[in-house]
Amino acid sequence: MAELQNPIEKRQMDLEKALPMWKMVLDQFLTHKPAMISAVIIVMLFLISIFAYQLQNWTGLDPDAQNINYRYLRPLSHSQASIDIRETEIEKFIIANSAAAGKIEKALIEKSIVQSINPSDAIFDLAQKNPTEALMAIQSLDLNEAESLATLFKNFKSLHLLGTDELGRDVFIRLVFGTRVSMGVGILVAIASALFGLLIGSIAGFYGGIIDSILMRITDGLLSLPMIPILILIAAVDLTKLPGLHSLISTSNESILKMIIILCLFSWMTVALLVRGSILSLREQEFVLAARTLGAKDSTIIIRHMFPNVIAPILVSITLGVGESILFEAALSFLGLGIMPPTPSWGNMLNNAQELIYQAPFLAILPGLMIFITTVSFNYLGDGLQDAMDPKALRR
Repeated sequence: MAELQNPIEKRQMDLEKALPMWKMVLDQFLTHKPAMISAVIIVMLFLISIFAYQLQNWTGLDPDAQNINYRYLRPLSHSQASIDIRETEIEKFIIANSAAAGKIEKALIEKSIVQSINPSDAIFDLAQKNPTEALMAIQSLDLNEAESLATLFKNFKSLHLLGTDELGRDVFIRLVFGTRVSMGVGILVAIASALFGLLIGSIAGFYGGIIDSILMRITDGLLSLPMIPILILIAAVDLTKLPGLHSLISTSNESILKMIIILCLFSWMTVALLVRGSILSLREQEFVLAARTLGAKDSTIIIRHMFPNVIAPILVSITLGVGESILFEAALSFLGLGIMPPTPSWGNMLNNAQELIYQAPFLAILPGLMIFITTVSFNYLGDGLQDAMDPKALRR
């Protein structure tokens, strides 16, 4: 009896030590070092996209602010705000702090720092000087009210971490907002195409017959089309002139929505073929026969019993699709048919820099490097997920 109990007890202990599926997948994924590094990079890009406006407020830089007096600055260079911007900000300061502004103006005239006939023009005359010299003059007043004005003058001097472009715009903050646009377009397109491909592939694989033939011939036909020429052709269409879309699309978001629609139309076919192949093998399994015997509807069988079994290839397809969508967006924007300026994206930043490759090479290198790093990271992440979710590769 003891000899019979030992194998049973051993089997029970082995079952207790068995890891849940998600933990086995996670352990397998953690052994894929390139995928782990890629996941960290992607998380950082997500955080940059989410907190883009916070970074803008923290740095005090505007992605659309132009300063043609400081074009093509090298990385780690400084610039001074233009006279127009200084006067506008000073006017806002005087309106918001009229009493403090009056004391400062009086002190500036009494100490002969400025020679203003009208006292109300003293701060404006101070703004005509070099910002560094003006800041030293404000600090010499020894007024508590002048501290906020000194802070304002400090903000007139900006550090450009990655230099400026052909219009004097900060490259770093434009890359940040380009990350927001490119990542957003890539992820939305990948998810939308995965869902649409999942729907088409599951219907074709489950029902077969004439439905399968019709859907797969449409899919094969779209796959046979030359992608870039078709995307260029559709990108040239003005969506605001199409009936029913005029009220939904404005000039500010037209290029982004157009890009998402175009890429969604031509990026679901691979997912559909992948899902169809998985569904064809699943529909012959015993659990599908059992569900039919119990009276389950077709929609219930597909959604509750088949979809969970195709999640793994869908996740891999989404990660790989993000990189592909970013590349297509960059290609169309580079050709001037994608995201339109002044909205920054990595593709149109490359387009703007193509004629300046010798004069300011960093303007082309930086967005190109971002496209390369992001695409490679998503590809490695997809490879890591594919290896981790492969039942033959799981280490139990």
